[in-house]
Amino acid sequence: MIKMTGMVIATAFIVTGCGGGGGGSVSPTAAQPAPTTVGGTVAKGLVKQAKVLACRIVNGAPEADASCLSTTTGNDGSYSMTFGDGYTGPAMIKVMAGSASTMIDETTGADIPYNMTMRAVVPAVSTSTTVFVTPFSEMAASAVSTTAIDATKISQSIAAVQSVMSSLGIDLSVMPMVDLKNSAANSATLTTQSNMVKQLGRVVMAAKNSNLIQDAKGVPCNATGTTTSQQIACTVSAMAGVMSSYVTADLTKSANMLAALNGQNVTNLIMPILKADGTVSMVTTDVSSSVSMQSTLQNAGMPVNNAANTANIIMGGMR
Repeated sequence: MIKMTGMVIATAFIVTGCGGGGGGSVSPTAAQPAPTTVGGTVAKGLVKQAKVLACRIVNGAPEADASCLSTTTGNDGSYSMTFGDGYTGPAMIKVMAGSASTMIDETTGADIPYNMTMRAVVPAVSTSTTVFVTPFSEMAASAVSTTAIDATKISQSIAAVQSVMSSLGIDLSVMPMVDLKNSAANSATLTTQSNMVKQLGRVVMAAKNSNLIQDAKGVPCNATGTTTSQQIACTVSAMAGVMSSYVTADLTKSANMLAALNGQNVTNLIMPILKADGTVSMVTTDVSSSVSMQSTLQNAGMPVNNAANTANIIMGGMR
């Protein structure tokens, strides 16, 4: 014990002595923040090979595009980016057209040019943050961009859009595809996802068919000579224009938009299904028929009895 004590004292003396020299001290390394991630799905229908930016909100506005994280959507509409510095503040996701970007027309299954920008906002980025980008999220991003952006106003803008679109059952946190990989046993989640797919189908149908949806000059988005891509881009812009501030909507514009969307008789749609093996299949489904919905679920791998029960619940919950 006496020898061990002496060794400890000597060692302490040496360490202390080394630390006493001006140039020999070693500062402890500061702990590095854990990286934070933002990812999700982009849909109007699924948007492929589009440029995605994740931008910090700095002094009430998104940082310059050149400073944002950047990636490209996959052929399943997915994206993911990581803030290596552990950023946890509010952020804006921008999905921009690229040279080869496309989106699925849910009424035909065709890939058509994606020629617009859609955005989403999130109050805070965390270790794993999911943000879905759709025409409805663009409404919230447009609304909050009318003021200095912060986490509270982002939350308020999301709530305002969900309130305006409540008759359609819109929830911006809902995945815009049917997820049998992670939610096969959760019929409530599958119902909200199926409903989101249906409402996105309404958007493309209204873009093509309704004279109530107009551009800033009052010209119908489905004017003669316009392409489906142009009609959709015009409609998404008009949807964003419904919001007059981050907490309020223009009553006339919102009434016309809801009339246009509700006026569509949605039947056959190309429904994206995330299967248990992680692959995405596009299945033509009559969303007005429980038999067709059951068939879609079964073909995607859900057992027959489960598919029958789940299809009935989904049909009862969609708007």
